[in-house]
Amino acid sequence: MDKASLRPLVLDVLRKTPQTHLHAIETEIRRHAEDYERHDVLFVQEILWELLVQGVLAPGKNSLNLNLPFVHVTEFGAHCLGDGTALVHDPDGYIANLKSVCGIAADAILIGTVHEALLAYLAGRYPSSAVMLGHGIGHLLDRLVVAAIRHGRQTGHGVQRLEQARSNPQRLVPILRRALSARRLPPTLAEDVDGTLLALNNVRSSFASTDGRYRLPQLDRETAFAYLLLFPGQCRFVYDLIAYLEGKPSD
Repeated sequence: MDKASLRPLVLDVLRKTPQTHLHAIETEIRRHAEDYERHDVLFVQEILWELLVQGVLAPGKNSLNLNLPFVHVTEFGAHCLGDGTALVHDPDGYIANLKSVCGIAADAILIGTVHEALLAYLAGRYPSSAVMLGHGIGHLLDRLVVAAIRHGRQTGHGVQRLEQARSNPQRLVPILRRALSARRLPPTLAEDVDGTLLALNNVRSSFASTDGRYRLPQLDRETAFAYLLLFPGQCRFVYDLIAYLEGKPSD
């Protein structure tokens, strides 16, 4: 088996047994995975060490067993595992979910930048994660601007400011919000436009100042985690908005 197939199995074992032993986790997987082979234990160990580095796991099981190979799910890890958000710690699963949520609209540029953002997050490089996710968001917003410009030309709305905003990332979202508010969007889209665009813009503004100069983001694990956790739903909303503006049914 490969790591992509094993990682969900490891996470499932940890959900069921949050205080355990490294060898017990491997034994449980071997018992239930038909394709598991003896040498796959090395992949299991790699996954567990990654979860330790990421703070999902910590050494120790109880007061009598405080060191490795005993482990326990941390408070942060319990939050991740309990509500399904552990997908952030499963890059292949996260990308598969993103493709499922967004359908064929999710192109190679978006998928590639988000995947790099995930890898940076898992390596503990939280500022780098935000920068890569921000590049993906920039690509997504540019597609939305293009759709809004085409829609404006067809419906007689002014598009000059939108065209100028494509080359000015700092003015893009405010101008885009005003332009979309002038369109007769369905209520299900209209009520979430401002919140979604502002949330996406927050990621980009974490590494670009108001004058357009780039800076190193000051970002902690929880904030980077939240950015990645919220992105698939935000992405789906933007693609639904693009589909409406282009007169196409969403997937």
